[in-house]
Amino acid sequence: ESLSRGDVIDGLVKALKPYGAFVEVGGMSGLLHISQISMDRINDLEAVLQPGQKIKCMIIDHDKANGRIALSTKTLEPEPGDMIRDPERVYEMAEETAKVYLERQEQERKKREESAKDIVLGLGDALDELTGDSAEDSSDNLDSILSE
Repeated sequence: ESLSRGDVIDGLVKALKPYGAFVEVGGMSGLLHISQISMDRINDLEAVLQPGQKIKCMIIDHDKANGRIALSTKTLEPEPGDMIRDPERVYEMAEETAKVYLERQEQERKKREESAKDIVLGLGDALDELTGDSAEDSSDNLDSILSE
């Protein structure tokens, strides 16, 4: 079974540790870190999860080389703290909440790309002002600087 970051999958809680829960997903063991369970702080993990419990979670990282999977239910919460107050709501709405979360991540990634592009273009303009060159010359200039 091919698992990718952003996938929402069913899991089975296998064991609880002070730092989180081990969850079986797709025949592999993944870690649902305590900081990834809810937006709200979790004081008593056993009040939220139990071994043998079926849950839905999102894959937030998959290190194929080491066979490690990082999971999150926090990304599936419609409202912060829902995993503590109403986990069934989280599981019922998991797919649509995940879609919204992933769209937001994509928008933020695009925004970061645009900002980076603006910085680069701004540097080009600043270079033009410093050298008094027109745009055509400065790209040649930049090429010659980079190729030295």
